[in-house]
Amino acid sequence: MKRIAARSLYTLIVLLLSSIAVFYAIRLSGGDAVSARLPASASYEEREEFRELLGLNDPVHEQYFRYMGRLLTFDLGKSLTNNADIFDMLTEHGKNSLILGAAAFALVFVIGVPLGILAAVKRNSWADGSVMTFSVAGMAVPNFWLALLSVWLFASTLGWLPSAGCCSTKQLILPAVVLAMEGIALTVRMTRSAMLENLGQDFVRTLRAGGLSETSIVGKHVLRNAMVPIISLAGLRIGQIVGYALVVETIFGWPGLGQVLVNAVLRRDYPVAQFFSLVLIAIVVLSNWLADVGYTVANPRLRRT
Repeated sequence: MKRIAARSLYTLIVLLLSSIAVFYAIRLSGGDAVSARLPASASYEEREEFRELLGLNDPVHEQYFRYMGRLLTFDLGKSLTNNADIFDMLTEHGKNSLILGAAAFALVFVIGVPLGILAAVKRNSWADGSVMTFSVAGMAVPNFWLALLSVWLFASTLGWLPSAGCCSTKQLILPAVVLAMEGIALTVRMTRSAMLENLGQDFVRTLRAGGLSETSIVGKHVLRNAMVPIISLAGLRIGQIVGYALVVETIFGWPGLGQVLVNAVLRRDYPVAQFFSLVLIAIVVLSNWLADVGYTVANPRLRRT
């Protein structure tokens, strides 16, 4: 389909431009990457020799093409701070981020969809008002503030859950809920809107006239139609989770990709910062692409374009 092909080409262009932007931003942001590896007592000659070894004295565009060439051959390099293999870091910390992201993604739909259905079925009732108030609060409260508030209430004050660490179920609860909160709020509103739109359709009146119970109508017919836009736009929720992971992992001490990236930027660890920035950007861009493709496939009118 032309639309999917056009979106695929657009996605590739965005990935290419993102790689250039990330590479140049890190290189031109100031600081000295050599300081991440050599001790403060290193002489000027030793520092220049090490810069030459890393190729940091070459023009930035030459460094970029050389780096991308190595990346395409899966030569990810090593960390400047501890000489750790970046592929091993990706495997270890990527697993932790996957656990956290999957838990948050599941919460978005396990909590968001039922609450949205309840709000639609009980429209203009106290239940609808309570759910929508929760939804507005979920979108209004900043992610980092919710994380700090959760640590203060559930960890420091009540002592119910640990404030940091990895990777037990108790340690997962707070960061997963905080990471999923805005997605839950948006899913509630989307589900409610889609349900109300379908509840007003002619086929619902026909089913009611035929004697079907309200539970059967809502569960078997209305919900199935309402889930189409929710499922097709699920990719946007993935991008949202990845974007907030930087803050959540740092606050809760969760050793995932976001925390690794933040530490690498602070330490001027070029290879690690570059690679994990590209990984997170690629996940967000590809998630948006999947959302667009899913919506195109789910919408018959778009499939014909």
